[in-house]
Amino acid sequence: MSESENHLRADGAAEDPLAVDASPTKAFFCSVITRDLSLEDAIADLVDNCVDGAKRLRGSEFMLDGQKLYDGLFVDLNFDKTRFSISDNCGGIDLDIARKYAFKFGRDEGFDGTPGSVGQFGVGMKRALFKMGADFSVRTKTTRDQYTIKVNVPDWIKEPHWDFRIAEHERSEISKDETMTEITVESLYEGVAGLFSADFFKTKVINEIKTSQQHFIRGGLIIRVNGQAIISPEWQLAASDTLKPFYKSYEDEGGKHVLKTRIYAGIGVSAPASSGWYVFCNGRCIISADQTNTTGWGDLPGTESVSVPKFHNQFTRFRGYAFMDSNDPERLPWNTTKTDLDFDHPEYMRLRRRLVEISRPVIDFLNELDRERDYSPEDQEVSRSLERAPMAPISKLTVPQEFSYQKATVKKGPVLRNIAFKKPEPEIAALQSALSVSSAKDVGIKSFEYAYSRLVEEDDL
Repeated sequence: MSESENHLRADGAAEDPLAVDASPTKAFFCSVITRDLSLEDAIADLVDNCVDGAKRLRGSEFMLDGQKLYDGLFVDLNFDKTRFSISDNCGGIDLDIARKYAFKFGRDEGFDGTPGSVGQFGVGMKRALFKMGADFSVRTKTTRDQYTIKVNVPDWIKEPHWDFRIAEHERSEISKDETMTEITVESLYEGVAGLFSADFFKTKVINEIKTSQQHFIRGGLIIRVNGQAIISPEWQLAASDTLKPFYKSYEDEGGKHVLKTRIYAGIGVSAPASSGWYVFCNGRCIISADQTNTTGWGDLPGTESVSVPKFHNQFTRFRGYAFMDSNDPERLPWNTTKTDLDFDHPEYMRLRRRLVEISRPVIDFLNELDRERDYSPEDQEVSRSLERAPMAPISKLTVPQEFSYQKATVKKGPVLRNIAFKKPEPEIAALQSALSVSSAKDVGIKSFEYAYSRLVEEDDL
């Protein structure tokens, strides 16, 4: 491309001896925007676009758990060593949006995005396609238009302009139920083709989508990977009259739109890999089962002298869910790849303080539950309270409440300790017969009782 053909420079800049050319080359640009993007994150970005389509079609006003807002909508992903495709029936891409906004690199200031959208920076779809292969096409049908965009990346890079061309356009009059979008990538790059043919990569993609899109799957959206439908995990907390989980909603002003936050916390089933905090931004799960300092674990005492210890095994029943929603994506503390929180964002700092304060009484309960293990079963009141508290969906929590539980009232007996030792098997068998018991454990108990009676109780007489 000659200097005179560079349309990114001001008129006359090529002849101006004081003008310095700072325009990017397309090859460099495509390399930079894809370099630090993993292939599974690229696929996740494309799924995010489908979710935003579902929101445009059905609405998105901060869907609650249990609302089947997206029943009947689907996203199908299929890939192998020769081809990748993703298709949905989530409304299509409006022709005017495609011409002016959807394929631009970056979010145009004049574009009013989808309320509650997951896409934020206006680069996800493009960098995902450039990441995968040399040829891609986008075929879509809306209620008014159907058209196709086909791009050969090497040829496009050689062109002086940055436009894509719309082909096969025609007017249509179809219902919303008939709308669709299909994106196909062929001429896959070698490393991409290798991953797409590997079983472990399919599992990795399924796990990524199962985590990041669990809110929308629970809302009725069907997502399939190579024909396999993804099932969302349950969000449940133990709840009864004597054990109440935490629930509260917040509305924080600032920016163009309010930031609404709903937080739930309490006791779940004991599962080390599933315990911790879950944080959602506009429905997308940004961090899952977090047990790190990101959500306050191991935090030092703050202004309110509230702190939470580092996560360890006695906290495997802890569950916390934080949903942050705003029509202004800038209010949300997610990073550019939506794989973590932005630690410098003021809303992250406010959220983290809240999570620490909310975690503390749940941790106190779990500490007391752990201490009870050293007492006899009849003294384990907190344990019995938990056993009587069934698991309930968080959707049942609609009235704000603090985490609370019934404190132990019975005076506990002496602390119980384990005694363990090994002896020759013939000697154990002989004692088992002499004591008329049926197990090695009972031999130990009876031997202790005999020794205690002879050496302690008789000496006290």
